[in-house]
Amino acid sequence: MILLACPVCYAPTDVVVRESLNLGIFVLLGVTGVVLACVARFIVSVARRSREAAMYDVNGMDRTPIS
Repeated sequence: MILLACPVCYAPTDVVVRESLNLGIFVLLGVTGVVLACVARFIVSVARRSREAAMYDVNGMDRTPIS
């Protein structure tokens, strides 16, 4: 079975259609980038909080390592 793209996606000859497709692609790439940045920020935030929480024991005493 041969899969072919639709005429709009395969070779848009109309300038407006081509620019609209390109803009749509860039918008989706931008949204994907923002979502990935938010996920990365969340992971960094959780790691930072867990590191800070590990410095205290159950009674709230500071367990800073001796350096």
